[in-house]
Amino acid sequence: MKCDFIKSRKIEDQLSYNKVLMVSVKINYPYLDHGYSGNTMRFNAHYRQKAHNNYRYASTRLYQAALRHYRVSKSQGFPFHSYELVETFESTYCRKPMISLFYDIYEFTGGAHGNTIRKGNTWDMEKGTIISLSSLFVRNYDFTSVLLEYIESEAKRRQMAGMAHYFENLEENLKKYFDPANFYLTTEGLAVFYPLYTIAPYSEGIQVFIIPYFLFGDKLKYKL
Repeated sequence: MKCDFIKSRKIEDQLSYNKVLMVSVKINYPYLDHGYSGNTMRFNAHYRQKAHNNYRYASTRLYQAALRHYRVSKSQGFPFHSYELVETFESTYCRKPMISLFYDIYEFTGGAHGNTIRKGNTWDMEKGTIISLSSLFVRNYDFTSVLLEYIESEAKRRQMAGMAHYFENLEENLKKYFDPANFYLTTEGLAVFYPLYTIAPYSEGIQVFIIPYFLFGDKLKYKL
């Protein structure tokens, strides 16, 4: 979903030691421009602070880890591959008062491939706060059962159609690794995602399931 008032800001750096690149940093984070008539200060401050915290991590802990790896590799005659930290985001829903997005943080520290961690955020901009999954629904509604029933059906459909390959004990894993923090909104429905390695091999990527809003009937507190 295109949200014209959500812009991108960047932090980029190349952290070197003796002219050898140790860590490459590319961070893109969202901010609301003044074209958005709403509570923008908390939103902008939240992502600005998070971006600077991630840069601080890359320039200290990740840099020191890369330097240690470089020195060991050099002493043993092995090639050294520089580390990376890359952060991107995608806005997925922006109908007032709601803004929803997810951001991915990719980290490479050597080896066959890096790792990506995804986080989802949904904001009630009237309150200027990030809201939980449970706060989307009326009290005492068992939304987890509805979500898991749909996700299980869709996962089995994908597997039968050859669209995805999952680990054994799929039903058990879907329940075990379901995390109510791992969601965001889209125009089509509520997106629930499972991190890498939880229900499927790395090659299958982050698995996302979009549950249509109509399945919740009149149990949604917001008009989505």
